[in-house]
Amino acid sequence: MRAMYQQLAQQYGVKWQARNYDREDWDQADIPNRCLSAATACLYGVTEAAVLAAGYAPAIGFIHSGKPLSFVYDVADVYKFETVVPVAFAVAGKPVHNVEREVRQRCRDMFRKTRLLERIIPDIETMLDAGGLDKPEAQGVVDAAFPEDEGLGDAGHRT
Repeated sequence: MRAMYQQLAQQYGVKWQARNYDREDWDQADIPNRCLSAATACLYGVTEAAVLAAGYAPAIGFIHSGKPLSFVYDVADVYKFETVVPVAFAVAGKPVHNVEREVRQRCRDMFRKTRLLERIIPDIETMLDAGGLDKPEAQGVVDAAFPEDEGLGDAGHRT
């Protein structure tokens, strides 16, 4: 990771020292670190949404552990250097008035361009299948306690 940060810093003309910032004193962090933090926060948000939508536990990671979002961090790392890290260094290379806003907007555009959200869940399935183990059978699944035979009749509700 360090080598990739250094390479991207050179590519975008960014003075890079190290990944370092104080959460308690955000404004004292240098521009590249603020950009990287804003960009990874965007990626973690999109990744967490996909992990939850697919029904996985965000805390049960394989590489990262002991954090409420360990699995989210594991999955996000697969996409980090393809998407948000180059965005962060591009913004840091030509800072604007509000770098965090610029990073968020460019990350949004990058996610659309790379079709990230629609890729995450199938990629998680591929990652989990890589071990070659059979999937466990679902146990303890019961039908809904109150089946809804007909819709509510309101056009705003699904039937």
